[in-house]
Amino acid sequence: MSDVDTQSEWKPDSPYGWSHPSGWTIGRYIVAGVSHFMLWQGRDHRGKFASLEAAQAEHRLLTKAQEK
Repeated sequence: MSDVDTQSEWKPDSPYGWSHPSGWTIGRYIVAGVSHFMLWQGRDHRGKFASLEAAQAEHRLLTKAQEK
């Protein structure tokens, strides 16, 4: 599956959250007027990112590593 395919699988749940069929989620948090995107695998936090695209890219890296 290509990176573009994986990225397009993210579905918005709200203006502040996205979910992936793999069960991972990304939440948008606004702190002091600045957006932060947090990547979650279930209850486990996997990183804080400056953009949705950066969080999606980290998801691709982490899930590819799990496949090996």
